[in-house]
Amino acid sequence: MVTHNALRRTILCALILFLTACGETGKKKVVMLPNSHLQPIRITKVSHAVGSQELLLHSLSLIGTPYRYGGSSRENGFDCSGMVQYVYKQALQVNLPRTARDIAAVSTPIRKQDLRIGDLVFFNTNGQNYSHIGLYIGQGEFIHAPSSNGMIRTAKLDHPYFNQRFTDARTLFAR
Repeated sequence: MVTHNALRRTILCALILFLTACGETGKKKVVMLPNSHLQPIRITKVSHAVGSQELLLHSLSLIGTPYRYGGSSRENGFDCSGMVQYVYKQALQVNLPRTARDIAAVSTPIRKQDLRIGDLVFFNTNGQNYSHIGLYIGQGEFIHAPSSNGMIRTAKLDHPYFNQRFTDARTLFAR
């Protein structure tokens, strides 16, 4: 038998869920990944236009830097997430988590066609949706630190290898 208090709690929970769902109309939902202990990052202290130029300049200066698994410095080399973490720290003083998966967890999903310079692109290169990350630099290109051929370079999103493995576009900028 359902008690009066249990029924009131059930109705109250249903009402809260209903009102919460109604309040979401027209807003973008932030989809949290399994790493929900991480807080979302929204860059608001600088416009996307200004921030993207800083990110572009810092990232392009790294072209030719050696790939190094676990690397996160110009001196020792970079892996993909180390490069993105380094560029955001140097260009915008934004501290990002260390792995591609955790960076995905603190960013907001966007449509691929809405990518702007400084946004993030993710790929499944080893059976995990967020196993590789790059920084979008415009005109269908991104910069990344791939382990193959061992250095930071640019690539095209429509290249067959990356097109097949593309999993997500995300941003850290408030939109």
